Amino acid sequence: MTTVLPTTRQALDPEVALARLLGRLHPLRPEEVPLGDALDRVLARPLRASIPVPRFDCSAMDGYAVRAADVTVGARLSVLAEVRAGQPAAVPVTPGATVRVMTGAPLPPGADAVVPWELTGTPETGGSPVGELHDDVPAWVEVHDAPRPRQHVRRSGEDLDADDLLAAAGDVVGPAEIALAAATGRDTLWVTRAPVVAVLSTGDEVVAPGSHLRGARVPDVNGPVLEALVRRAGGVPLRLPLVADDPEALLQALDALSGRVDLVLTSGGASGGAADLVARLDGGRHPVEAVSLRMKPGKPAVLGVLDLEPGPGGGPVGFVGLPGNPVAAMVAFEMLAVPAIALLGERSGVAHEVEATAAERLPGADGRVSLVRVRLERIDDGRWQATPTGGERAHGVRSLVGSNGLAVVRNVGGVAVGESVTVRRTNWSGARAV
Repeated sequence: MTTVLPTTRQALDPEVALARLLGRLHPLRPEEVPLGDALDRVLARPLRASIPVPRFDCSAMDGYAVRAADVTVGARLSVLAEVRAGQPAAVPVTPGATVRVMTGAPLPPGADAVVPWELTGTPETGGSPVGELHDDVPAWVEVHDAPRPRQHVRRSGEDLDADDLLAAAGDVVGPAEIALAAATGRDTLWVTRAPVVAVLSTGDEVVAPGSHLRGARVPDVNGPVLEALVRRAGGVPLRLPLVADDPEALLQALDALSGRVDLVLTSGGASGGAADLVARLDGGRHPVEAVSLRMKPGKPAVLGVLDLEPGPGGGPVGFVGLPGNPVAAMVAFEMLAVPAIALLGERSGVAHEVEATAAERLPGADGRVSLVRVRLERIDDGRWQATPTGGERAHGVRSLVGSNGLAVVRNVGGVAVGESVTVRRTNWSGARAV
């Protein structure tokens, strides 16, 4: 199939371009996963208690189950039986008698309190306080402290009643939610689906990291970093082999993804040059559009959906073609792909923004929003301070180390030292997390 480059590119504010992209996507269908796979996933359905917790009245101590109204200090009670955790309490407690119970054991019928064994005497001690709990059940015990009704008893439902709301849809599953689910007898949870995201680097010049570099070849930076960013954003990356500057090779690589992925990310080939194969998708069978974003870095992009079978989540397969420069690709990922992955997986896609004071001048860009890599730090009075980490070059990968935010500069003249600026927090550098 013959393809041609788009003759014109629509210039769009990044917010407008993002809205167009998100308008063509929708959340993926939820899935039921084992508890062990639910950590850090988002609940798709409310989590409610299916049983009361505790499920039955049980002992909170090792001791003796009694009828509190019938017991006084010095009372001597015959021991009828013993009940341990997991055993049924078949023998009832009657006046003048008791049943020895272990922690977690069901409370025997007729009992309403538990006397800890440390507060009793036995025939072996002549009625004096015992020093240890023996395996042998004594014939009788002498009570040294009269219990109150319900003392040392865990009542059925005192922690959770059946149908109590434990967590709402949209909440992130942590270890505590897993504990709650398990306590109410669940072994699975309904969660939103983590979108499967294909990561594809393009270009004749790139080779896989670790490969021997010949001629003008360079290592593929975007593949590994986008794979990492997809994981950080809550997606499941599917790293693909490199594709050279051959439009037919790109089409074949995309066709092979039919039914396998929910979103496709490419890097490189998004500009208007003769070898920019991703931009050539505009005007072909895939409903994507090559646009010029009013932001720096990350100006060229290709956005839309692909004419492929729906992926694992059942929705349209979204497409984000990113620039080839690594920093520009990361910035564009932050602005476009992060919200798309959030929408697909029904996670919060709102960037965490803070107001900070510029420690150095932050450059602006004529007619575009300038997204400046900065290091956010707290200063003495508790305010945030933003220090640029790498100048204005889109290819300055060294500036990524130590960067934990993007200063949003809308003023052509930039932001002067001491002025306030909005900073979108990122989690790019583990070394400088704040």
